[in-house]
Amino acid sequence: MQTVIEKIKSLKIKRIGCACLLLALLPAVAAARAQTLDEQVDRIFRDAKTVGGAFLVAQEGEIVYERYYGEQQKTTHVPVTEKSYFRCASVTKLVTGIGLMRMMDDGLLDPDEDISVYLGYEAGNPRYPDTPITLRMLMSHTSGLNENSSYSRLSSKLSDMIALDKKAAANFKDVRPGSQYAYSNFGAGVTGAIIESVTGQDVSSFMREYLFAPLGIDAAYTATQLEKAETYLTATYHKDGSLYRAPSYLLRQAYDAFATPDTHYRVTVGSLLIRPRDLTRLGIALCGDGTVDGVRVLSEKAIAMMRQEQSMETTGITSDTPYSFFTIRKDSLLEGRRVYGHQGTDEGDRLQPVRRAGQPDRVLRDDQRL
Repeated sequence: MQTVIEKIKSLKIKRIGCACLLLALLPAVAAARAQTLDEQVDRIFRDAKTVGGAFLVAQEGEIVYERYYGEQQKTTHVPVTEKSYFRCASVTKLVTGIGLMRMMDDGLLDPDEDISVYLGYEAGNPRYPDTPITLRMLMSHTSGLNENSSYSRLSSKLSDMIALDKKAAANFKDVRPGSQYAYSNFGAGVTGAIIESVTGQDVSSFMREYLFAPLGIDAAYTATQLEKAETYLTATYHKDGSLYRAPSYLLRQAYDAFATPDTHYRVTVGSLLIRPRDLTRLGIALCGDGTVDGVRVLSEKAIAMMRQEQSMETTGITSDTPYSFFTIRKDSLLEGRRVYGHQGTDEGDRLQPVRRAGQPDRVLRDDQRL
């Protein structure tokens, strides 16, 4: 039988850079001697040629182990600590999904409503104008949006791409919405535009007030909104060790801190910056009953929805999708076990929090590109 460390090694961690590895909620790890575990975790980071990283374990709703490794940036030699911010790539989608589910809990959104209602114009696939696109489809990657057309141009406006009266068929696959699974950054980005249309706030400011602040979390979709970004942002690096993104680069990126849904359709794809401990706390809420540190994040109904399998009979969505409300299910990571979560990969960043079915508290990491 594999040890916990052997299981971790079997995931073939090969990215270098500031890799924030959230491997939480593995009770067997918590039983290991702290010094021995520190040495094993550090060895994994060294073998992966990691510049800086973090490893956290939680059990029964509490963080029971933390290990911070390396430096935030090669040139500054500032050590990674619990205060360091990491860009979490596509795990951004999972966190955004928590915000969207909370909005559903509060009656601000309906998972099966036509997104046209929220965007303020008729949106949809012109080949299938009578089949509305819904949040459930966007969050299960079954909307049929095509990333290889106008979405590839940063200057494109969302309404020009998806409004029915534009008849922009090239921005959609020739499939009926909800009938085919295809992982879509485009679709994930549209959910951010919906948040802005409904709330009248830019998505980063809204999430900071609505989801993060009640939990005492300092996270944002732009470095410019973080409280201590200049001191604690981590850099990321290419495989060959060359710099990919420096903290100074992230701080220079302009961000419109007001609602512009026609252009803010990329924010919720993979730009979230968050501290490992805070991401673990959100994982605790998802792995349990929707609460963390006595604060309710989501209703138990919402938690159940994020683990629900889709099917044409029950939800009108193809059962081929492994996603439900930005939460993936996998049966291949652990033998005989189902795990839930979301993967995130970009140059220098790779992590995945997941929950193991049948056990209240589990998080393990996986690989997949952003």
